[in-house]
Amino acid sequence: MKILEGNELKEAAKYVKKAADASKKSICSVSKVGVVLVKDGKVIGEANNGPSRKACNPCLMELLDRGVKTELCFAMHAEERAVLDALEKGNDIEGATIYSAKVVGGEMIPYKNGFCAACARVFLEAGLDKVVIPKEDGLTQYDPEEYYDVSFDRFVQKKFIM
Repeated sequence: MKILEGNELKEAAKYVKKAADASKKSICSVSKVGVVLVKDGKVIGEANNGPSRKACNPCLMELLDRGVKTELCFAMHAEERAVLDALEKGNDIEGATIYSAKVVGGEMIPYKNGFCAACARVFLEAGLDKVVIPKEDGLTQYDPEEYYDVSFDRFVQKKFIM
């Protein structure tokens, strides 16, 4: 984990703002997340989270204990969608950086946990180079392997294993 500073922070802040803008388009009633995928200084994929066609009514996540059995949710993660968006546009995503942002009430908020085992698998399989998320102490960069390890540990600690 690395807290970004200087020019790295300035560049990351620009992309995290784009991710926050993308999140505002989400129709998910529980969480609004946006992501941009960047390679060689160019946005190659962009997406938000949410169900594919229309808002879920009722929202299954609101009916379940928060964070448990998330595979039952009909929403697709913004990270997954951004990777698909980049691939559909014919972009090579290996070595890219993914920037993620969560918005509540129209304002970007830091991730308290910010780690997802499903997205961690996607980052590793896609060959991404870096993951950047806003945390309480600033914009924080992880390599996908580290992000995966933290996600796995968080999953086990929360006893999400069924």
